[in-house]
Amino acid sequence: MFSKKVQSYVKQIIVEEEEIQEDEKVFCQQADIAPLMIWMSGYNALYCYFNSNWLKFTGTHLTKAASASALEEEIGNIWTGSVHPEDRQRCEDIYLRAFATYDSFQRQYRLRSANGEYRWILDTAAPRFAADGSFVGYIGYCIDLTGVPIGIGQPSLTNYSRRLRKITDRERATELAKALEQLQTEISKRQAVEAQLRQKTSEFAAILQVLPDSYFRLDAAGSILDYKQGLMESLYIPPEDCQGKSLRECLPTAVGDRFQQAITKVLETQYEVSLEYTLPLLEKNNNFEARLLPLPDRQIIVLIRDTSNNIQAALIESDAKFRSIVENANNVIFALTLEGIFSYVSPNWTQIFGHEVAEVEGKSFIPFIHPDDVHICVDYFQRILTTGEKQKAIEYRVQHKNGSWRWHTSNSSAIKDANGNILYFVGICHDTTDRKQAEIALRESAQREALLNRLSNQIRASLDLNHIVETAVQEIHNLFQIDRCVFFWYRQDADVAYWEKVYEVKNSFLPCLLNDQEATNGEIELIAAKTLNGEIIRINDTETVSDSIAQQFLQDFGFTAFMSLPVHTQSGEIGAFSCGYCSGFRPWLNNEVELLQAVTVQLAIAIDQAKLYTQSRITAQTAQDKAQQLEAALLELQQTQAQLIQTEKMSSLGQLVAGIAHEINNPVNFIYGNISHASEYTKDLLHLVELYQQSYYPPTPEIDRQINTIDLDFLRQDLPKILESMKMGAERIRQIVLSLRNFSRLDEDGTKAVDIHQGMDSTLLLLQNRLKAKPGHPEIQVIRDYGNLPPVVCHAGQMNQVFMNLLTNAIDVLEESYPAGRRTTSWKQATRSVSKSCAYVNSHLSLVNKTEQRTNDQGQMTFPQIRIRSLIQEDHVIIRIADNGPGMTEEVRKRIFDPFFTTKPVGKGTGMGLSISYQIIVQKHGGKIQCISAPGEGAEFVVMIPLKQEPST
Repeated sequence: MFSKKVQSYVKQIIVEEEEIQEDEKVFCQQADIAPLMIWMSGYNALYCYFNSNWLKFTGTHLTKAASASALEEEIGNIWTGSVHPEDRQRCEDIYLRAFATYDSFQRQYRLRSANGEYRWILDTAAPRFAADGSFVGYIGYCIDLTGVPIGIGQPSLTNYSRRLRKITDRERATELAKALEQLQTEISKRQAVEAQLRQKTSEFAAILQVLPDSYFRLDAAGSILDYKQGLMESLYIPPEDCQGKSLRECLPTAVGDRFQQAITKVLETQYEVSLEYTLPLLEKNNNFEARLLPLPDRQIIVLIRDTSNNIQAALIESDAKFRSIVENANNVIFALTLEGIFSYVSPNWTQIFGHEVAEVEGKSFIPFIHPDDVHICVDYFQRILTTGEKQKAIEYRVQHKNGSWRWHTSNSSAIKDANGNILYFVGICHDTTDRKQAEIALRESAQREALLNRLSNQIRASLDLNHIVETAVQEIHNLFQIDRCVFFWYRQDADVAYWEKVYEVKNSFLPCLLNDQEATNGEIELIAAKTLNGEIIRINDTETVSDSIAQQFLQDFGFTAFMSLPVHTQSGEIGAFSCGYCSGFRPWLNNEVELLQAVTVQLAIAIDQAKLYTQSRITAQTAQDKAQQLEAALLELQQTQAQLIQTEKMSSLGQLVAGIAHEINNPVNFIYGNISHASEYTKDLLHLVELYQQSYYPPTPEIDRQINTIDLDFLRQDLPKILESMKMGAERIRQIVLSLRNFSRLDEDGTKAVDIHQGMDSTLLLLQNRLKAKPGHPEIQVIRDYGNLPPVVCHAGQMNQVFMNLLTNAIDVLEESYPAGRRTTSWKQATRSVSKSCAYVNSHLSLVNKTEQRTNDQGQMTFPQIRIRSLIQEDHVIIRIADNGPGMTEEVRKRIFDPFFTTKPVGKGTGMGLSISYQIIVQKHGGKIQCISAPGEGAEFVVMIPLKQEPST
């Protein structure tokens, strides 16, 4: 049994060590390819890792230190020597303060680069935690900010930090998040494997401490890799210098030959091999038994036991030591028969559960388990019995002798005989009651927070005070598991003030208090007086109430515990929540009282809101002559606000687009400008190679082999093609960047003469991805029918916004018209459904009817189209954008430019795009925009702006 366990532990340790080495390799690869300078530190605040980018930036390198502590010391010296002396102490203070709280932190300092120059660095770090939640150190990444034009010497550090965060978020957020996510995954995986390895190594070391056998680990040649002498004094093997020697050398020739044969057999069969032999020790011959077991990587475990009588005392001592370990463990260890009877429990059962061991052993486990958890335990042991394998841990409740229930987590496994038959179960369990109670408390807290949030949302969403009161009473009744919850209003405006019972929720077996007039005002006053004074009434047991009248009053209504919280509003309204319990002692917890106080505050807010709403209705009723002006002003305010928001969005989008275009343009210009030189250099080099081939023919054997290896002929043909492809790609990127810049128009403030067609093409380029064919949606064909337009004076960026809104709406309509797997309305059916009353549509002006209507045999559309046409009419420029979608009704067409009007689903459209486009064309440019459409006839938007306007400077 012990030999199998030792073999199993060693195998697991070897496999997990290999996993750690592989994870270490993968982690370093991930960290080295990340576009960041990355560092890590341990829980002891010592730096333990720099990736290749960090070392390359600082021009430093790591030696192969002899130990982990020496490596940490070397890395710490490198960091200290690389940071500017003036920044070093401040950075260390920030760093060490973070270790006290385990919080993320940022620091800015100067770091010496490889060329000796100090560069400004933004260093961001986050804590690392192991799988069990323990803190293991920090991981951080550094960004070079020296080239960013920010005034570091300015006195406003807050503005500086804010601008740093904006720069970091805009330019690095995506790649940093991806890189850090990959690194964190590798770190978590590595920490989990290391924790498992530490546990297995610790358990294996404990086994070796109580194992009487001598232990060897050999390689395939029989050399000793690891050795523990055990309880035997001598095996002809000196313990101080056995490693590296062959086991065969340490034994007599005949015994060594037998061991070598056994080693060969184990390697061939991968099965256990045993042998017995005799050695002359001291003044007599001792008998030994050796067992050889296979390991991964062609390694072998050898366990040698002295089978002579003089070893029995050591075995007894070892057994006693093992039993001492079991009996002094913090967790309960137990053994169960296959019938579920305790055959053994460790002595600490008495300390943990209160029962004496004699009260447990020989009894079934079922009476000690909570009735709701018995089936969990039965199913667990049934799975072990069926599979013969260890199962995942289970949680259940065990009854203490004092009647309380304690949560425990248990792991069990089956003990088998030599033939594999299960003899009994053994297991270990540990107390998790504190964790479970914390989980329950957290869950209850979350429920209370959810109640408060629901009530708050209802107060904000509704002014129906009765509905809010009813909801609050029901939620409190359900959450606190009380027998009765009532809300009262104190009606002080009546001739005789009284308490009105508004809403009540109770258990079914209790009588209703509403409209119950048995209580006298004097009795009510005993409780109401405190409510009027804003005091909380909190009675855990009505038997303890000193006032006999109040006690009798509460008991008459069946209350054994009672609590009342006042509600006082700013408008002078007074109410009260009354909570009653009718089944004995009921302590009112502080968090319950705090929650009810928060509910009363929200309810008071609702009352004030209702009052304000009523007053506003009265004011509106008395001021009807100003209602239209207020409505118009409100509408104008909404439009202005929406336009400001949209303008700000477009401005931010334009800045982002322009910034991206600028950042891409610089490296692309560098690539594009150097490709031609690279092509010329390549031609010269290839020509030089050709001259060498002509002048030194035949080549030497070494050169000839290299020519064949690199396939020189193919290289000379393919290299120019590669450079040409790179040139085409760079040219394509330049075109995209130019389109982005044209669309953003950040450098053109006010009205200027621009090429309208260029803005339209830039917008189409940005929408190219939506125009492509997708699964279930055919490609949207765009037909450009541009006229010969001169430069047009306009707000270029705003016109691009109009084009974007019109084209996006057209694409949305076409995509919704051709959903995957759904039959669309045929144009034949749509045409028949059009009323003759739609004949007024100016079809002679429209491009819709001129688009090609491509249909299949069932009359369904198969090729959606968008047609764009531009022309000059008198002194105006006209742009027409038409689609061959399903069109729209006259009712929709009339409201198409109204603010907040949309036909799209909730969450997909705001209804402001066409409204803002209308304002841009009509108010900003003095032009016109018109929609021409009918059901089944598609839709066309006609934009008309003056050809000449006064340019703004």
